[in-house]
Amino acid sequence: MPEVDGVDISNFCTIFGIITIMNRGIMQTEKISRRGSKQKSIVLNAVRTLCNHPTAEDVLFKAREQIQNISFSTVYRNLGILVDEGDLITISGTGSEVHYDHVLKNHCHIQCRVCGKVRDVNFPAVDFKEISESDASGFTVDGVCVTFTGTCRQCRAKQGTKGAQ
Repeated sequence: MPEVDGVDISNFCTIFGIITIMNRGIMQTEKISRRGSKQKSIVLNAVRTLCNHPTAEDVLFKAREQIQNISFSTVYRNLGILVDEGDLITISGTGSEVHYDHVLKNHCHIQCRVCGKVRDVNFPAVDFKEISESDASGFTVDGVCVTFTGTCRQCRAKQGTKGAQ
């Protein structure tokens, strides 16, 4: 099981209920050491503080509480570095927005089809080590990301749909 600082960093990802086998090179035996920066630290802290799978725009507004003139490109670049270094994972789903997660252990997500909100879901993550190379079309599987889709309680309430409570 790949770990960084004692934390399992295996990733799990599907969109619309279809398991996507990913070989993005994020599971590395050694972390690439990059120079730390105040901006990068503030961006990581913003994701951790928001704790709700924020978008880059959400992180920008939170980071501006500490650095008023921080630009979107600085936030976006630092989010990319944090993902590359294995400190964050990305979640893609409905629409084009990318959400960021600081929880690196295997877990699943659910995304609202109406408002795009992403939350963790209490469901056992898939053990990708059980997928053979032949079952994975010749890929060596090093991560999976499962994202369920649905409609959140608030959007159902706005729509007047059953189960909105």
